Formats: sequence, C-alpha cells, structure tokens
Amino acid sequence: MREAIQTALQYVMVLAGVVVTVYRLVDLIRSPRRPAMWAMWSGLFLLTAAVATGFLRPLSAQLFLIQHLLILGSIVSFEWFYLLSIYGQRKRPAEIAWYQAAMLLFTAGMVAAWATSLVTESPDYRDLDYHAYPFARVMVLCYTAAVGASSLTLSRLSWKWSRIADRTWVRRGLVTMTIGTTLGLLYTVHHLGFTILITFGITPPYPQGLEVPVIAVGVLFWLVGLSMPAWGPRATSIRLSFAYRRSYRQLEPLWEAFTTALPSIMLNTRPPAWDSEFALYRRAIEIMDGRSRLRGYLDEDVARAAEQAAKARGLAGAELLAAVEAALWRDALAAHAAQSREPSTKIIEEPATGNNLAAMVEFLRLVAQEWQRPSLTAARG
Repeated sequence: MREAIQTALQYVMVLAGVVVTVYRLVDLIRSPRRPAMWAMWSGLFLLTAAVATGFLRPLSAQLFLIQHLLILGSIVSFEWFYLLSIYGQRKRPAEIAWYQAAMLLFTAGMVAAWATSLVTESPDYRDLDYHAYPFARVMVLCYTAAVGASSLTLSRLSWKWSRIADRTWVRRGLVTMTIGTTLGLLYTVHHLGFTILITFGITPPYPQGLEVPVIAVGVLFWLVGLSMPAWGPRATSIRLSFAYRRSYRQLEPLWEAFTTALPSIMLNTRPPAWDSEFALYRRAIEIMDGRSRLRGYLDEDVARAAEQAAKARGLAGAELLAAVEAALWRDALAAHAAQSREPSTKIIEEPATGNNLAAMVEFLRLVAQEWQRPSLTAARG
C-alpha cells in the first residue's frame, strides 16, 4: 500500500512538473531575454527530470548519481532565480554566498564519496546498507546536507520577500513556496537523523519511507507556489466574475422598478454577456440615474419616518442610510406613477456611498435588501 502511494505521488509530481515546465517555456519563448526566468525554467526541468528518473529500474549507481545531481541542480537553479530576481547584477549578501559555497562543497563531497564507493564497495543502490557501505553513507550525508543548505536559503528568501511583496498572488506564492522549502528542511532533518542513528547501530523509531510523502508534498507546494503569480490573478477574476453576477441579480428589483417607471434611463447599448463587471456597473449607474430623475419626489417626512423606524430596528451607519433610501425610492416611485404631488424644489442629497463604483454597488446591495421589506405605508395599514 505504501509503495502504491509513493508511486502515485511520483506520477502526480511528474505531471505537475511537466505542466508547469511547458507553461513557463511558452513564457520564455515569448520573452526570452530574462535570465531569472531561464533559471526558474531550468530548475523546473531538472526537478521534473529527477523525479521521472525514479521510474527507471533497476536503479544503477550511475542513475542514482544522476538523479541526485539533477535534484541539486534544480535547487541551484531555483536559488539563482531568486538571486537574479532580487539582486540582479548586484553583489549577493555574504550569508547567501556562504550557503551556496557550503552547498557546492557538499555536492563535491557527494560525487567524491560516490566514486570511492563505486570503486571500493560496489553497493546495491536499491537497498543501501549503511553499515556495509561507509562511503555510500558519506555520499548520502553529503547529499542531504547540500539539500538542507539550499532549502534553508530558499526558505529564508521566500519568507523574507513574502512579507514585503506588494502583489497579492506573488505574496501568496512566496508563502506557499516557504511551506514547500520548510518541508524540504524537515526531510533533511529526518534523513540525517535516520542515517546517523543507523550508523551508531540504533534502530530508528520511525520508518525511512516516512520522508517520501513529506518531500513529495513539499515539491508540490513549491510548484504550486511558483506558478501562483501566473494563474492566481485569473482565479481572482473568476471569483470576482461570480461575485459581480450575484450583485447584478441582487440589484435587479431596484433596476426593474426604476426602468419600468423611467425607461429612458436605460442606456442604448447593452454590455457584452462576458463582461459581468461592466454589466454590474451599468446597472448601478442606471439605478442612480433613476434616483436623480426622481429627486423632486423624495419626501423629507418619509425620510424622517424611515430613519426612526430603522433606528428602532437597531440599524446604524450604511445600513441605516440604505433603509432610508429604500423607503424614499419606494414612495417617490409611487408618487411619480400616480402623479399625486408636484415635484419639490427642495432636494434631498444622495447619501455618501464612497468615491468609487465598487462602494456604490455595495451600498445599492444594502438598499436592495431593504427593498424587500414591507413599506411604511403597508406597515401602517
């Protein structure tokens, strides 16, 4: 069962890697003069190739080294993506240079230990026995330390820049990547601890396979976070589109009441069906245009009575203003239809609804809610 889960995670990681790699390659083809993006694409390609190498069986000594070098190469590429994005051609901070130096040193140690192990030990890479193959053990320790040094660098950079990023989806992507690299650090701690315990003849209280889902989930978090700035704004647009449609429907009773009484407020051209934001704002503008044309029918006595009734219900702020407006509009529309009184020259000003269309729509939504309540006249009757 555990092997089946691990295999499934590998397939998911490869599929996700291929999708993101191809997606980013299209971006590079469109805009090839971006060194940082080339570094990121190289990291994605190497990481996907490393995971895919795990499907090749039997796992020979050469494949074992190639797979681990691909992993380290992908991490180095991701580091350079960060460094080129943040620092450009400027000098890197000393601490980052030290992390990179440590990573390269551990990588060199891994290759040297692998070559020595291959000559003197000929280990079985399908089931490494750290007692029988000390050089293979050193190789694994060097590899794990190199991953740890790079994961620490990436984790610190992701978290640092997520706190100051001014774009929402960039910030969310960096936070998600921080989680992924933190899981990578957990993997290195687990792997180092497991290897050291076995070296001293201590049976670990947990299975080594526990690290596979941890690193798999970490890689998936990293891939998702890396792609968030690309697909995140589209997800926001879809979410907003549904919100606009919902508000559009909520304003329909108000819009129908005004356009039935005043057909001329409807603008000549209708918005395209796909542009829900434009359709919503058109509807809001037409409603407020209807209010403007009926302003002579707005009655101060109705406003005072509606305000008292709303306060009695515990309303305040924007909700109070919306309740008063709903009562005013209902009364004005009825007076306009019946021509029961002459328009007044004493104008009741529009309530303050904010300085943008989004604030106006939010206020109109509150008015629409009040519009569904019984009128003061009906309540008195």
